[in-house]
Amino acid sequence: GTTIIASGSDQPTKQEIPVDVMTAGKYVCDLIGQVSKVGELRSALAAGAMTAADVHAELGEIVNGSKSGREGDEIIVCDLTGTGAQDAAIGQVAWEKLSKL
Repeated sequence: GTTIIASGSDQPTKQEIPVDVMTAGKYVCDLIGQVSKVGELRSALAAGAMTAADVHAELGEIVNGSKSGREGDEIIVCDLTGTGAQDAAIGQVAWEKLSKL
């Protein structure tokens, strides 16, 4: 499988990933409401290639187990526009796992 992670400084005019790549696999984001305005989803929505219903999951849903993560050999596009709460939670989980090594 392939994982493409779009992260960094997001703005309403930026597009890092072509829409056809976004629709080729499973699309995961941090917050649908946020990525629809400043993330990669914005471009796919504007092109009519995706709707909010096409989002497989928000990152928190995968972390809490309510939605699946990788399922076999697939493309996953992960669009992270940044949320402070998720950043802190991810950092805590990473710290706990690394502390056990």
